[in-house]
Amino acid sequence: MTASTKQTTGKVYLTYVDQWLDTLPAAESEDFKEFAEVTPSIIEIWVYAGILKYPGTFNDLARWVKMKYKKLNRREILNSEIAALHSDIQELRMAITAGEIKGDNGCARLAALEKELRSHIETSDRMNKTTDKRGLILAGADRVMREMTSIFKDDPQFAEPMENAINAVWAKLYSEVTNG
Repeated sequence: MTASTKQTTGKVYLTYVDQWLDTLPAAESEDFKEFAEVTPSIIEIWVYAGILKYPGTFNDLARWVKMKYKKLNRREILNSEIAALHSDIQELRMAITAGEIKGDNGCARLAALEKELRSHIETSDRMNKTTDKRGLILAGADRVMREMTSIFKDDPQFAEPMENAINAVWAKLYSEVTNG
């Protein structure tokens, strides 16, 4: 349902996500939109949407986020910087070898560039590990919460306490994962 859809209210929705957001209480809808705007990870947005009982597909949500909020691709930027630094180091080595740059001056510049390259590579590794870890933790938590909701869905006695517990656990877990 990614194409325009029309509800009985006469309102036209460009995406399934917009239609879903319209079913949420206004405060929850706004909180979700703010979260989607400031969160760089589509996985984290997907997990939060799951907590709010988003029934659509990951691809629909990913397209909606891409359409609504410009996300800075930090990995891509860092990887292009790494490639550029690697190229600069190779060019500097060739210039030193060709005698275009004095050896002592070139060696100092080469050492500085190599140090910067190692720093970028370490940052990239750390970013990948952190993102992967957060994504796995949140996806696992999402799965557990969905299973628990499914188990107790037919018992109205547990529905509200379960939803409150899930929201509390989600908030605590997300806080720990993003701050840790």
